[in-house]
Amino acid sequence: MPQQVEYEPGGSRVRDDVIWLLVLFFGWTIAILLVARGGIAAFVALIVVGVLTGLRIGTLIEEQRHLRAETAAVAAIMEGIGPAGTVREAVQTAFRELLSLFGARAILLVAHDRVGGRMHSWQARSDMLAAQHEELPVGQAPTYLFPAPTDAWYAERPARAGARRPSTKVLWPEQLRARHAAIEVPEAFLAAHPFASVLVVTTSFGGQWEDRLFVIDAKAGSRPLRLLRAIATRIGPAIHMLDLVGQLGSRVGAAARARVARELHDGVIQSLIGLEMQVEVWRRSAAGDDDPSAGERLTRIQQVLRGEILDLRDLMQQLKPPAIESAQILEYLADLVGRFQQQTGIVAHFASEIEDLDLSPRVCGEIARIVQEALVNVRKHSGAKTVLVRVSAPDGYWKFEIDDDGRGFGFAGRHSHADLEIGRKGPVVIKERVRSIGGTLAVESAPGQGARVEIWLPRTTHG
Repeated sequence: MPQQVEYEPGGSRVRDDVIWLLVLFFGWTIAILLVARGGIAAFVALIVVGVLTGLRIGTLIEEQRHLRAETAAVAAIMEGIGPAGTVREAVQTAFRELLSLFGARAILLVAHDRVGGRMHSWQARSDMLAAQHEELPVGQAPTYLFPAPTDAWYAERPARAGARRPSTKVLWPEQLRARHAAIEVPEAFLAAHPFASVLVVTTSFGGQWEDRLFVIDAKAGSRPLRLLRAIATRIGPAIHMLDLVGQLGSRVGAAARARVARELHDGVIQSLIGLEMQVEVWRRSAAGDDDPSAGERLTRIQQVLRGEILDLRDLMQQLKPPAIESAQILEYLADLVGRFQQQTGIVAHFASEIEDLDLSPRVCGEIARIVQEALVNVRKHSGAKTVLVRVSAPDGYWKFEIDDDGRGFGFAGRHSHADLEIGRKGPVVIKERVRSIGGTLAVESAPGQGARVEIWLPRTTHG
């Protein structure tokens, strides 16, 4: 923890008020005594005490004016984010107001979910139409959430040549003026976000979230910092409440989807399986009849029923999002491949060159969905007889492959993620899911011979 210099915390607005009260009390007492005695000293005392009283009244009026400005600014931003239905909309509105209010060049918000082990950043500039969201590697936490003596501080970088380290001042709770303090701003932050000045406020929510808001190249000083602290401590909980409402909605939706999946399994699928078995009995009975077309028609009906059963099972899997920990993902994929072979008759193999991998539960769930979607594509579109799912860890990456001997895609050769996006080729759902977890996709296709889908995840950000 950086050590504070030139200032020891402990002073407060209450202390200042007490000091002023004592000064004015004794000042007026002395002035009244001197007036009773008469003389030039009484006249001087009255002037001095009057000036001090005027100064104190002026500071109180200025403080009230600043407090009203703070309240108006907070109310304006809260009114703006009130109609927002999502975190993205609320952040966009709040950042737009903050850029205008502080005349800043850029706004950066870093939010660390200490329970979920994830870190997000939102960044907006005065020349950008919308704020940009990015999920940061948790390993970058020291770059943004480095120690500071208190929750609010600002830094300025002198323009003179040779001045490298910023000058920092902190604003303690209940203080009106910021005081010098030593804060070690990491070189990584200075390189990624160069600034002439920056206002910084750190807040927390529910013991789970730690947020740090950076207002870059705004006018630095105690008053702007007090205003930013007042805004951040009010809009932060409002935005996090929107996030909680969204999570609750997702959980309610997930519960409803799971209920539908159970009903499909216990009702529709069982009925279709029973009907398919009955058709099989009819087909065998019709095999001895004189009309061979009846058996052929029953065979086609049976194939359609089997296809619909498989499609419904795929839909059930999509309705039930997998909750998978890192230690379970390899076993889950192996089981998924085994069930695929059992249900489709396509020979399927699972191979892993590693014994374990380190991924967050969210990424594990997305990987399971991606492999599942790839296998569905193999069954529906490839006409493959065999498929191989392989997991490996080459050159600092986690790699997942789905390789089949079917008819391939409508193009030949190897296409990168960028090639697929530009040419609008490849599996759309898989592309979106891979992008959502910060991975890259590659597809290699040989028409009439098969295709390979590769998902690459950098271990620097996933593990």
